[in-house]
Amino acid sequence: MQKKFKTLNEQIELLKKRGLTIPDEKRATRYLLTNNYYNIINGYGKYFQDKPDHYLPGTSFDEVINLYFFEEEIKKAVFNAILQIEHHVKSVVAYRFAEQYPNQNYAFLEPKSYNQHKQKLLLAYNTISKFSLILKTNAKSPSSSIHHYISKYKGIPIWVLMDYLDFGSLYHFTSVLPDNVLNKIAGDFVPFINENIPGEYLAIGFTPEIMLKFLKNIRETRNICAHNNRLLDFKCHSDSPYYAPLHEKYNIYSQDHRTDFYSTFISMQCFLGKTEFAVLNNSLRKKFRSLSKHLNTISINEVLDKMGFPKDWQLRPPLNQ
Repeated sequence: MQKKFKTLNEQIELLKKRGLTIPDEKRATRYLLTNNYYNIINGYGKYFQDKPDHYLPGTSFDEVINLYFFEEEIKKAVFNAILQIEHHVKSVVAYRFAEQYPNQNYAFLEPKSYNQHKQKLLLAYNTISKFSLILKTNAKSPSSSIHHYISKYKGIPIWVLMDYLDFGSLYHFTSVLPDNVLNKIAGDFVPFINENIPGEYLAIGFTPEIMLKFLKNIRETRNICAHNNRLLDFKCHSDSPYYAPLHEKYNIYSQDHRTDFYSTFISMQCFLGKTEFAVLNNSLRKKFRSLSKHLNTISINEVLDKMGFPKDWQLRPPLNQ
């Protein structure tokens, strides 16, 4: 069955019929025209309903769009922080790979440069194929750095190629590197962890396995933000690994589930400097506090819970400051 098209006026009347208060219908009509009924109402209206297609008494159109705007702003802040993480990981990985294979411009195309475990080597061939395609696509483009390096130096160093990798390709490349290289990369992030978790909490036991699983969930969260999907109710496909120096500080224990956005959020400090993580932390707190002033029929703690955050998180002092 095809979904029947509804005019803007019909959309407004349907919302009113379902119990939504719309003080300014002209403004609401204009908002729905420019922001998409499906994204706003179907995506966020359900959090104000006591049963399907029926709003809690007193719910206003403004409450729904304020929740929508809040999450849009949260995703922008998180995405910007993940871009910083991507920058740090690219820099560290490129350095350690170049250190392992000095003066070998095309080492990244050689299977012997990767982990020789059978399963990892099979995945490495996919990475090599991806790299070959990047080179083929950009080698003849005069504006690309790849063309410049081929023309001038007759080869492409790994740090040039890094600029052409998205987060997914970066993650897959890193995951199939030799164990000794991965150990160095994980160790390079220990100063970030010690910076963000001071005192008696030291970054011991930050293994490549933990690092990669953290990055995998950060990548999933990055895709949610980039593709404009909802962080509310979002769960990663697998738990973040339990890492005591980090999780004990947040009263998270090994038996707890760690698939929600909050779990990914706290793991991000393993890849960000103290100031970078503080900017993200403070930005999110400010946005939660602002939203709480615009909610009447649901509480801010209900929103926090949908993202996995503790009750009244926005009012608590940051743990890393």
